[in-house]
Amino acid sequence: MRVTLFLITTLLWSAATGAPPDAAAMQAKAQALLVGTFDNAAQLAKAPAGAEQPVPHVTVKIEPTPQKDFSLWHVRIQTDAESTFEQTWAMQTRIEHDGSGALIPYYQLHQDSVPSAAAFDGQGWLSLEACALRGNFTPTRLQGMAEGEPCVAVSMSVGARRALLPVGLVRDGEWLHLDMNLRGVRTRIDARQSR
Repeated sequence: MRVTLFLITTLLWSAATGAPPDAAAMQAKAQALLVGTFDNAAQLAKAPAGAEQPVPHVTVKIEPTPQKDFSLWHVRIQTDAESTFEQTWAMQTRIEHDGSGALIPYYQLHQDSVPSAAAFDGQGWLSLEACALRGNFTPTRLQGMAEGEPCVAVSMSVGARRALLPVGLVRDGEWLHLDMNLRGVRTRIDARQSR
């Protein structure tokens, strides 16, 4: 009788919220797994010299915000000694009704200074839902990818900053593997956690 009552309660809760019963716990674990500073220096050290499209130096600092489902991603790409580009994205972690995970990127229309994670307010950010990194989230590994055409269409409004927007992600162990569209070419960035 107790098992039946528990199952009925669980099913009713899931139907009412549209999310699996452990969604809040999985969301918190995903958020905690993302936080850190990542750098692809090891990837650069192994890269062959003289490549036509060399892999740039990329650092990503991911900070938690007071809003538990959001983190700030400070992405910095250095393509050569004179060219460095920076952009901060807000990423919302969400567990979908089927138990899969999603990271939804947000951007500020006019980002004149580096946003502070401690002072984060989602009101000033615009959603790029079509560029959500959707996939399988577990307590120790996150994997997601954006759908190509919908993301390209919506990210056109972001302008050149879209080159700094991850379109694929694997977070596993000490590594953050990102797919980015650099110079119109999908480029894999293998960044190791440094802090």
